[in-house]
Amino acid sequence: MTTEVGELLGLLHLASPALPIGGFAYSAGLESAIDLGWVSDEDGLELWLAGALQGLAHLDLPVLLRLYRALERNDHEALAHWNDVVRASRETRELLFEDEQQARALVRLLKGQGTEVAMLPAPPALMSAWALAARSWGLSAEGAALGFAWSWLENQLTVASKTLPLGQTAAQRLLLALKPALAGALALAGELHDDQLGLSLPGQVQASALHETQYSRLFRS
Repeated sequence: MTTEVGELLGLLHLASPALPIGGFAYSAGLESAIDLGWVSDEDGLELWLAGALQGLAHLDLPVLLRLYRALERNDHEALAHWNDVVRASRETRELLFEDEQQARALVRLLKGQGTEVAMLPAPPALMSAWALAARSWGLSAEGAALGFAWSWLENQLTVASKTLPLGQTAAQRLLLALKPALAGALALAGELHDDQLGLSLPGQVQASALHETQYSRLFRS
């Protein structure tokens, strides 16, 4: 098997919605944004996702690249630092809970496959566990970041499809429309310096905070 095929298989494995880390159970505030009427149609959803993607481009993806490289160097200090940065950047209890629960599930999966996880900081952020999974499954740092962004986008569209009158054709239109934005987010993530990382999304934060007391909901965050 060639290196390219091996990496592609690893990418498909890690980004698959069948990965048993429970991503389907979380909305990252989108469910509340829909319930509040902030997102009500396909155009509004595209604007919401494009904005949220900027958060990934300025935080999750560049931190993931740094965590991956820290694992390559066996740099425990850098691992602990960036793990703490991404956890501290989860601005509501639900966003932190979502991160923690998926991280634990991914660590359990890695342990079950015989991957050594002792080098991960405790408690691990999802980005830390994702970086380790990517390394274990033969992905590059950029492949790991792109896989995470794709997985996030698919999950958000699944949330929207369950809570909006949004058909599968519309969801596929949005996937096609936002593909260039995913590539742009990855390119930006690779260019940012350490002191440029971090971007607050007040709308998402407010939606996430309100979700804790939403009367009726499908998702855990």
